[in-house]
Amino acid sequence: MTMISKFLKADKGMAGIEAALIMPFMLLLYFSLHDLTALITFNRKITSTASTIADVVGQSTTANTTKAVVQDDLQAAGMIMQPTPMSDVHVDIIDYRIKNGTPTAIWQTHTTTGPACSTPSISNMPALMSSGNDVIVAVACMNYTPYVATFLGSNLLGSTSFMIQQTITARPRGSATLDCYVSGTSGTLCS
Repeated sequence: MTMISKFLKADKGMAGIEAALIMPFMLLLYFSLHDLTALITFNRKITSTASTIADVVGQSTTANTTKAVVQDDLQAAGMIMQPTPMSDVHVDIIDYRIKNGTPTAIWQTHTTTGPACSTPSISNMPALMSSGNDVIVAVACMNYTPYVATFLGSNLLGSTSFMIQQTITARPRGSATLDCYVSGTSGTLCS
């Protein structure tokens, strides 16, 4: 037997070569599935955060609330998003009322952390509102960076993170309108 025929018939090390060929694909598949499940989880958490905050603020039993009360309500976001730190999450609360036939922001407040959320669209709000009835809008958002983007590097994929955002609308239940004041039951509206 010649040296070349011995080399071609040898099968030692084939498993190593096959593993080396398939390993990059398997790692990419693993991290992609991890990113998909993480994205679904974060989207659910952001939706739950916006829904809970809109609901809790809307449960005010009077027509007035204070910024301190709304800021306390915003603490629920931290509990929902755990173990994600609140420094990665932002929540806006905006109260809209019809003025001159157009939904107008009456007051708003927000958390001081996380990326800035997009302003909610008011195009469909007139269908949800009637004169004299407020609508409370909660917008929750966070940036998500997939592991695959980190693994492959930003040179191949461009931007390595994107915004996950959810907007939920609720009505005040204690009265038709809800005003938020910096302190007390009158004076400067929350901003």
